Amino acid sequence: MSQAMLQGPIPGQSLTDEPGNYPWEKPPKTAKPEEALMMHIEKMSNPEFMEGASILMEIGVPVEVLTNTAITGAVAAGIHSIDVGIIIAPAIHKEVVSIAKMTGVNYTEFLSNDAEEEAKQKMHIKALVEARLSKKGSKLDKEEVSETMQAMTSPEVEQLEDMRDEQEGAPAPAADASAGMDMPPPTEEEGQQMPQEGQPPQETPPAAPQEGGTGLMSRGA
Repeated sequence: MSQAMLQGPIPGQSLTDEPGNYPWEKPPKTAKPEEALMMHIEKMSNPEFMEGASILMEIGVPVEVLTNTAITGAVAAGIHSIDVGIIIAPAIHKEVVSIAKMTGVNYTEFLSNDAEEEAKQKMHIKALVEARLSKKGSKLDKEEVSETMQAMTSPEVEQLEDMRDEQEGAPAPAADASAGMDMPPPTEEEGQQMPQEGQPPQETPPAAPQEGGTGLMSRGA
């Protein structure tokens, strides 16, 4: 047995740690989507972030990846919850697209919907980014970009992707079945029962009781 395996964590060791050691174990800084979104926009308006994001998109990193890694990073930092992140994800996505348009770079918005193809895309993106980082004079922050690439295939991002896909694929509330349908015109008998405008409604005389009655209540016990 290797020495590294002996030095690994004991199963259940995390349950014995003092609660609240990590940001995500504490209440988030905000539970309001509006405040959380403003925090993201404030960070994304930084020139360094804009430059790094535009370079990554130019290399081939989709907007979806930058959006999801930004959200999971904020969740890990204790800024907001994953639920708030899902709410503000479309707005963050639009903000990243606006950065691409302002800087004039070509961009891809989404990864493939096919799981196998998506995995291939992520591997290809990692290779392209690593090749760019290895070049001399690269303007990318190696530490931040490396964290982004690691987060792209992390369980947290994959969970967020699944949650967003589930939310976007949820069926819309069923509408009234009669809405938008052309109803047939009333029959002559129905037309006679409907009061004309300006006339008081006519009272319908009660039907004559049938001999012997109907229903359970009419039977003698």
